[in-house]
Amino acid sequence: MPRVTVTVFTGTVIAVAEAAREHTHSEVAFTIDELATRVALPVRTIREYQTLGLLSPPVRRGRLGVYRRGHEQRLLLIKRLQARGYSLAGIRDLLESWRDGDDLGAVLGLTADELVHDEEPGTPASEAQLAQLLPQLVPDRLDELLATGIVEACGSDDYCVPSPSLLQLVREAFSVGYPTDAVLRLVGEISRAANTIADSVVEETAARPPRADTDDLVAFAERARGLIAHGTGRLTIHAIGKRLGITDDAAVADGLRRLMEDEIHVTRATRSRQRRSR
Repeated sequence: MPRVTVTVFTGTVIAVAEAAREHTHSEVAFTIDELATRVALPVRTIREYQTLGLLSPPVRRGRLGVYRRGHEQRLLLIKRLQARGYSLAGIRDLLESWRDGDDLGAVLGLTADELVHDEEPGTPASEAQLAQLLPQLVPDRLDELLATGIVEACGSDDYCVPSPSLLQLVREAFSVGYPTDAVLRLVGEISRAANTIADSVVEETAARPPRADTDDLVAFAERARGLIAHGTGRLTIHAIGKRLGITDDAAVADGLRRLMEDEIHVTRATRSRQRRSR
């Protein structure tokens, strides 16, 4: 029987059955019509997702193309993210960002689809894995990394990564040259903001409303988790855009390029004035 590992993160239980999943993926196969029925999507939509690069082509079995469980899970993920308000372009960017950071998923044993799941799975990690992913911090500055809250100690030699997305943020910030202290301050602020939100949610929802139905409250709490996760993320991005003067999502790339070029010009001008004053 395949081994099932259960990891607990702040009240959320995540079961990972890697061996069973791999076995299932290798055995189960669907025609495109069967796949369309299973995910409740038209065949033309599935073909459109393939054209857009959101879904990999079918596996060839002789002259027949068949679809695996992974195709089904990708389509269900796309539906969930669309229900959360993501556009197809946004979903593609998410998936591509994790493919670009593919080694993080490989080290932590998570697929790209798991890493962009709307309820992102936490994952255990050893010190050796953290050192492989973040040599700038581990082992020399491991205590500072733990202090940010994006990695937690889970026993004497084990660690938990509540959000692999934030670990990837740290890796990418280092890769483009941001200094270690600045990256640690950034993720520390993100973690503190998350704790502030958590405190407010618990405090304001702790008192049971008069005459409230228990099933309704449970259903609300389950929906609220996803709404808070997605809503706070979108609100943060909106706030960043306002501070940078970017109000149109379609103009983000041009706006950021303009800001970065302006920063380069300001920095060069400042250095030139400093040289002349010496």
